[in-house]
Amino acid sequence: MPEDTAVQKMIDVVEDFSCPYQTSAYQEAFRSWRRKKQNPYAYRFTKNPKETAFSESQAVAVLSPAQEEQNVLHRLGKLAGYAMICYLVAENILDKAAVLFMQFLHLHIEFIFSGESRLYGDENLVFWLAAGIQFLKYLIPALLLQLVLRLPVQVGVPMKMHKPHKLIFGIALIMLLSVGIGLFSTPFSADLEKYRLISGTMGTEGSKAVIYILVTIFVLPLVTELLLHGCLFQTLRQFGDLFAMIAMAVLAGMLTHNLFDALRIGLVHLTISYYLIYTGSFWSAVCLRVVHEIYMFVLFCLETFDSTGSPEWWGVILLPCVICAAAGIYLFLCRKKKSERPVQNITYLKLHEKLEAFFTAMPMVAFLICSVLLSIITAMLA
Repeated sequence: MPEDTAVQKMIDVVEDFSCPYQTSAYQEAFRSWRRKKQNPYAYRFTKNPKETAFSESQAVAVLSPAQEEQNVLHRLGKLAGYAMICYLVAENILDKAAVLFMQFLHLHIEFIFSGESRLYGDENLVFWLAAGIQFLKYLIPALLLQLVLRLPVQVGVPMKMHKPHKLIFGIALIMLLSVGIGLFSTPFSADLEKYRLISGTMGTEGSKAVIYILVTIFVLPLVTELLLHGCLFQTLRQFGDLFAMIAMAVLAGMLTHNLFDALRIGLVHLTISYYLIYTGSFWSAVCLRVVHEIYMFVLFCLETFDSTGSPEWWGVILLPCVICAAAGIYLFLCRKKKSERPVQNITYLKLHEKLEAFFTAMPMVAFLICSVLLSIITAMLA
C-alpha cells in the first residue's frame, strides 16, 4: 500500500508537462526532445521512484527525482554561465582585439579611453565595427546555446501567436516601465551607450547615423531576444514558467553590469517573458523589445536636447502610454469570461532550490562575479 501511494505521488514531468498557449507541434517536439536518453539538459524523470545511473567505476548510483532535477539544473547553469561569459568577452574584448588587428593591417582606426571608451578613425570602419559588436555579443552566445542544446526550432523560437490582441496591454506596460524607471536612470544608463556611440562613431555623415539607429531599434532586438528568450528560456520552462522568468530576468539584469539599469531591465524582461508565455510566440518578445528600444532612444534624445517637459515630451512619451494603457484596461474589463491562467507545471524542487542549483554552477558564479565587478567599475567611472 505505501508503495502504491509513493507511485501515485510521482510526477511524470515529461508527459504531464503542458503549455496551453503553445501549439500541439511545439508540445510534441518539446516532449520528444526531453525523451532522448542521451540529452543531458532534459529533465525526463517519470514515474519511477528512483533512477539508476552508472558512475565511472561502474558502481550503481541511485538518484532521487529531486537530485536528478538538481543535477540537470546545475548542468544548465554551467552552460548558461559559459554563454554569458562569451557575451562579456564579446562586449568588452572583441572590439579591442578587432582594432588591434585592423591596426596591424595599417587601417585607420583606434580605441581611446577617455572617461568613456570611443572608437575613432575611418568612418566606414568605425560604423561597421560598432554595429557588428552590437550583433555579435548577443549572436555568439545565442548560437553556442543552440548548438549545445539542439532544441527543435519550433520550440526554441515558436512563431504562432495566441490571442495577439492581448499584446496591447503588454505594450502599455513596457512603455510605462521604460518611461517610469528609465526617466530616472537615463543620465547614468549604460543601456544608452549604444546610442551615445553615434556622436563618436558616425562623424557628420547623417545617413550612417540613421542606418545605425534603425538597425539598433528594429533589427538588434531580434538577436537580443534569441539569447534572452530563445532556446535557453524555453529549455528552462521544463522546470516551471515562473522559474524560467525569474532566472532570465536576473541574467538580463546582470548583463547590463550597471546598477541603474538592472532593475528596469529585470522588470522589462519579466514583462516580456510573461507575454511570450501568454501569447505563445517569440515575435511577442521581439515586438515588446522594439517598443522598449524606441522609448529608450526617445529618452536618449530628450536627455541630449534637454527637452523634458516640452510639448514633445507629452506628445511622444506620455500620450501613447495613456492610450495603450486605456486600450489594455478596456480589453481587460470587456472580457466575457475569466481569463485563462498558465498551467503551473510542478516538479520536485521548490523555487528557491531551483534558483540555487542553477546559479551556483561554477561558470555561472564566475559570470556573476565579473558582472558585479563591472558594475562597480561602471559606477566609479560615472
